[in-house]
Amino acid sequence: MSKFIKNIFILIFIFGTALAFTTQEKHADSISNHLQQQFRKYEKTNSDSSIFFAHRLIKHSQEISNDSLLIRTHQDLGSSFKSNKQLDSAFYHYNAALKIAETKDIPYFISRSHILIGINYSNQSELLKAIHHYETAISLAQQHHIPQHEVVSQNQLGIIYRAQGNLQKALQAFINANTIVEENDLKDLRLSTLVNIANMYTADKQWKTALTKLNEVLTLAKENNNIYHQALANNNIGTVYEAQKDYNRALIYYLRSLSLRKTGEITLGLSSNYHNLGSINYRLGDYEQAIYFLNTSLAISLESNSKLECIYDYEYLSKVYIKTKKFDKAASFLTKAMVLADDLNLTKKRLDLAKLQTEYYFETGKLNLAQKAFSKYDSLRDHFIENEKSEKIIQMQTLYETDKKEKENDLLKAQNQLSQLNLEKEIQRKNQFIAGLIISLAILIIIIVLLRRMAGANRTIKEFNLKLEETNGKLQLMNSTKDKFFSIIAHDLRSPLGAILGFSNLISDESSKSKETEAISEYNSFLNQSARNLYSLLENLLQWAKSQTGSLKYQATEFDLSEIISDNIDILKLKAKEKSIDIVSNLEANTLVFADINMINTVIRNLLSNAIKFSHSNTSIIVSAKIENDLVQLAVQDHGVGISAENQKKLFKIESNLSTLGTNQETGTGLGLILCKEFVETNGGKIWLESEENKGSIFTFTLPGNKV
Repeated sequence: MSKFIKNIFILIFIFGTALAFTTQEKHADSISNHLQQQFRKYEKTNSDSSIFFAHRLIKHSQEISNDSLLIRTHQDLGSSFKSNKQLDSAFYHYNAALKIAETKDIPYFISRSHILIGINYSNQSELLKAIHHYETAISLAQQHHIPQHEVVSQNQLGIIYRAQGNLQKALQAFINANTIVEENDLKDLRLSTLVNIANMYTADKQWKTALTKLNEVLTLAKENNNIYHQALANNNIGTVYEAQKDYNRALIYYLRSLSLRKTGEITLGLSSNYHNLGSINYRLGDYEQAIYFLNTSLAISLESNSKLECIYDYEYLSKVYIKTKKFDKAASFLTKAMVLADDLNLTKKRLDLAKLQTEYYFETGKLNLAQKAFSKYDSLRDHFIENEKSEKIIQMQTLYETDKKEKENDLLKAQNQLSQLNLEKEIQRKNQFIAGLIISLAILIIIIVLLRRMAGANRTIKEFNLKLEETNGKLQLMNSTKDKFFSIIAHDLRSPLGAILGFSNLISDESSKSKETEAISEYNSFLNQSARNLYSLLENLLQWAKSQTGSLKYQATEFDLSEIISDNIDILKLKAKEKSIDIVSNLEANTLVFADINMINTVIRNLLSNAIKFSHSNTSIIVSAKIENDLVQLAVQDHGVGISAENQKKLFKIESNLSTLGTNQETGTGLGLILCKEFVETNGGKIWLESEENKGSIFTFTLPGNKV
């Protein structure tokens, strides 16, 4: 979806020329006409000459006190500077025009100046300033009924909102623009509004509707011999096919678009065209061609200072260099893209780049950094999902189309009724009154029936939407859980398996080269530790998988909790001894509980393992219990690093995947405490912790006492 922002953002440039601007008076004096002709003559061929004649025209306008000509000349000169990438000079003349228009109180030129200034800010990616000027222009256009200015401003706002990822506001702006176009029959702006609405369908992945709209644009553009919109439609059709993974067809449309631009000598949108050719060659695996087209696009984007287009070029160049294992270049382009995305506050693009950064770190083997990048991606994704509601977009579009049809039907009904009343009036007044009454009653009955049906339909829609939102929430949670689970497996299985393989090779080498049993013994201890870590991980993964699939059955029996504690202390005694840690159980014999012994065994083992992992050397771990209200309350206390208040909130949640290194750099899976919470709650208990940084932690859980 994010790719389509780039394709519609170039429409900013269209409206600078698509405005149906006409001066409010004709300038008939020969000097004005001559200077205007000379300015137009040299505008694209000799900038110095065109500027010379423009300044003479400004001076002449002042002499003859022609305010409209003076303002228009400042605006035209500003647009000339903008075309030559001299944006500061463009701003100077646009602001000069605005000041004169406000002094002379000419609403038409005031709103036009705000639009031109907004477009200039849009070109520099200063979106908040651009929005302010477009909203000002809309207010003025509404007050003084200048519909073409309102259309342009609404479309510009929609383009910016779309770039920022705010689809709901973008669609509303485009609908507002299209409504004004239809109501005022502004044919010269129809193509641009159609392109915007088509792009919204593309962004919402309604491919069939998007292609229908874009082909409608293509047909109209051919009828009007509009080369630019033909090129734009072909380019955007290509993006739809690329999104559908029909890469060969997408390539054909991109090449058609480029050919049309070259035939018509159209530079507007050329950067987007080259970028799309670069992205499609990347997807087809032709990396050399991809780099050529992307660098060509980047050169154009840098020259025009289009930060948004630079982001997309940087992003895809990074992708190509990751694929070709040129990681230094990939990192450089990725960093540039992320900096610009942060500057412009593009939420969706920051999400895409965080995902790409995760891929980069995985490819370069930097697993810790990959995990951090993934956490950033996950956080951004949650934020984006909350703010982007596709269902609301579809609902808005449906309401708009329904409202339009209802207005058309009401108009037809009114016309038919009027015709009938006029006919009956000519025949007989009495019959007219009776017929009118019958018709009114019939319409009233129909309206009542329709209202009842609509009310029922609305209730059904609301119920369906509630169920849909509930299902969507569950699917998002399941998807998040799956992603976290795979992330944990990818990260944690790789480390112990790599260590086992590495130390096995070292033992093999040492045993074949020498008789140094001391070195072999040391390697073997590391190998043993890695194997124990792997075993613990696999055991937790197996238990977690069983709990998720429902294959782990709850079977409660009565047993002595003190014996389970003692058995687990014996198992973990060697691990504790390595750090000179004493494990002390204060449980009295016959501390009976009624629970699933296998689940509780897993809980105790994980809590003791965690306590050892985060305890400082030469400290102790205390296991104690007390009975309250038929519940046995078991506590495991360590004297270790403790847990910060912020991290305490992330415990027991798989979406947080909190896993930190122990005091001796021991690794973990992040699944242990999640299993503990599930198993304790399955047995009818609760689990919580009390912790303070650098003072230690106490994990406590409850279980039902002996069965009566």
